[in-house]
Amino acid sequence: MKSLKLISLLLLLSVSSVQASESISLPSDTGDTLMIHRLNNGEIWGSLIITDRVSDSFAKYELIVLQVDQYKPIKLDHEKRCNTPAGKQQKVDYVFQTEQATDQQWQFSQVEPAQTNFLKVTGWDKEFYHHMKSDRRPEVVDFPIQAALALDSLWQQFQQGERVIFRYTTDADEPREAIFDLTSKHQQIKNF
Repeated sequence: MKSLKLISLLLLLSVSSVQASESISLPSDTGDTLMIHRLNNGEIWGSLIITDRVSDSFAKYELIVLQVDQYKPIKLDHEKRCNTPAGKQQKVDYVFQTEQATDQQWQFSQVEPAQTNFLKVTGWDKEFYHHMKSDRRPEVVDFPIQAALALDSLWQQFQQGERVIFRYTTDADEPREAIFDLTSKHQQIKNF
């Protein structure tokens, strides 16, 4: 499976018009791998590669959440990139608590009852999460760390942070958490 990860990375880099000039690889105890790439155009991207211990893949309907130390978590919203065919639209289910048994009375003040499709209302969770575009394939999610699409402070968080956590759900509906130790690669990340 490790060779599958390497082949996937090489395929990703060959499809992309901009190739990585340097990469750092971080393993987790769960078998997942986090790779940090500096592209030839100067951008820095990350790739979370799901574990090679099982044959699961990322659930299509569930967002992947990234968090460095105690910073505000980041939802990696799905966006088609890397010249792949368009897939089905991502479906995300949020559980809202109602004050009574009717669907018209949400405890959440930002959601207006007049909205016909509350799942399309965006921005309700901005106080809890940052949002950032990512590219997701069955076993890999790519996200910007220092690029036009990236959160401004994310690269600094990676340089100063002690650990990065990814929370995701597999297609078998199993919630998972992958923790990566950044301290072992601090010097390499700072010099990146």
